[in-house]
Amino acid sequence: MFHRLPYLVAEAFRGLLRHRLVIIPSLATTFLCSFLLIASMKALSFAVSLSSQSASLYRLEAFFLDPPTQSQADSISRIVASFESISSLIYVSDEQALEEFKKSFPESMLYHVEGNPLPASLRIQIRANSQSIETIQKVSARLLAMPEIYHVQSPTEWIKRWEGFKWHFFAIPIGISALMLGILWLIMWNSMRLTLISRRELVNNIKYSGGTPFFIQFPFVLEGLLQGLVGAGLSVILFIYVERTIYEYFPLFFEFMPKDLNVSLFVLLFVATSEAVVSFLTVRQFLVKKCWS
Repeated sequence: MFHRLPYLVAEAFRGLLRHRLVIIPSLATTFLCSFLLIASMKALSFAVSLSSQSASLYRLEAFFLDPPTQSQADSISRIVASFESISSLIYVSDEQALEEFKKSFPESMLYHVEGNPLPASLRIQIRANSQSIETIQKVSARLLAMPEIYHVQSPTEWIKRWEGFKWHFFAIPIGISALMLGILWLIMWNSMRLTLISRRELVNNIKYSGGTPFFIQFPFVLEGLLQGLVGAGLSVILFIYVERTIYEYFPLFFEFMPKDLNVSLFVLLFVATSEAVVSFLTVRQFLVKKCWS
């Protein structure tokens, strides 16, 4: 059987050239769908990374009306830490707040201010399974009800915007990926079916002359594999170029979506394997149905 492999490989390449009117549209569709599949999977990766970063939004800072003593700060910290939705809490004295201010801003901003204008505060992080705008509002209300606290701040506007749009970050890439996969499988099946129909008489003759299923299936499976590698490979090359261009102009993307080839290589292997599997299943169905005679 193995001494026939060179002939079968040559037959696969001849089939690609002989049926290029069917192969070229299939390659173009595979290329486009693979590119969009890579882009949507990258977008999904970006959404997951952004979602993990968004946890830092769910925080509050409660400012003391007067600088508390250490015992008062400890007592209030224990009370706040017992709140159901709190995961961590840090007490920042007025001296620590002043030191942090000096590290972030020029000291000249305090020239016309007497003493230390910065209040002591509690920096509070909401627990992961309780992160929502409702939790922020509920904790804020409980803090403001305490006589020692005069003001509570949190990035509520950013939280509302994120919660109103975050599901789009996941739904859109997943929807596009599912659509591209459906189109890819439909095009693969249709392309192989057209190829088989155009070579039906040849396949019939080989089968009734004693040709084994492997002898008939191998060229078609190899054709499908080559189509997948070429179409998806070209899309990977184009995406790498586009991705490099985006990173050059928007380097901030590196923080949320590191540049790697894992997604591109996965799509390349998945599309090539899928083409081969679809080719195998289509040819097997063709042979089981007595070559659609």
